[in-house]
Amino acid sequence: MNKKELVGALADQCGCTQAQAGEFVNAFCDTVVSELKKGNGVALPGFGQFVAKHRPSRQMRNPATGEMMMSKAKTSAQFKPSVGLKDL
Repeated sequence: MNKKELVGALADQCGCTQAQAGEFVNAFCDTVVSELKKGNGVALPGFGQFVAKHRPSRQMRNPATGEMMMSKAKTSAQFKPSVGLKDL
């Protein structure tokens, strides 16, 4: 399912227009991204949890040259499904 299909399904279920459902999807995504940038998580009971996972820099070997170097620290988004979703 892509974004267009999701917007159509939400519009049908909620009885609203596709434009309104599209605004909802965009607002939801923007809210989740902004919370993850702040380092907060977003929990949806029965569905799962979006969390920001921080990976510190570490020493690694460049496979092309064999030289040791430091990787960059970064924060990435991770989704942890709820138990009910895992059972499906």
